[in-house]
Amino acid sequence: MRKLDKTLIIGIGNNTRQDDGLGWCFLDKLVEAGFNEDQLLYKYQLMVEDAELISEYETVIFVDANKTTLDKGFSIERFYPAEKVAFSTHAVPPNQILNLCETIYHKKPKAYVIKIDGYSWNFTISLTNKATENLNNSLSCFKSFAF
Repeated sequence: MRKLDKTLIIGIGNNTRQDDGLGWCFLDKLVEAGFNEDQLLYKYQLMVEDAELISEYETVIFVDANKTTLDKGFSIERFYPAEKVAFSTHAVPPNQILNLCETIYHKKPKAYVIKIDGYSWNFTISLTNKATENLNNSLSCFKSFAF
């Protein structure tokens, strides 16, 4: 796990909204595999304060459910700061958090986003079968990349 020693993985979502819980389920699976829980963060949404937190890491990985269709049911992509920041009281996108981190703290952690296709957003605590398959496939790919 040396590759991930100075890495923060942020699972974004809501496990009470079916496939919206994919980000959290991804972290749960990492915990089951023995991953260091101190490097995992469960978030309903990102807030401007998260810029300070990620400034303390060399790498940050955002994991979230995806509502569009990806070829493999997931993607792992390098991610870069937004050029402009627009504030909202509800949530701030990851690329804007990266921009704030760089602007305020003069830190530019390497960033990735893992998008996992979801299909249903009802009020229930369980993933759809297809989302579970996408989750497992994304974890396999991530483990080969990270370990």
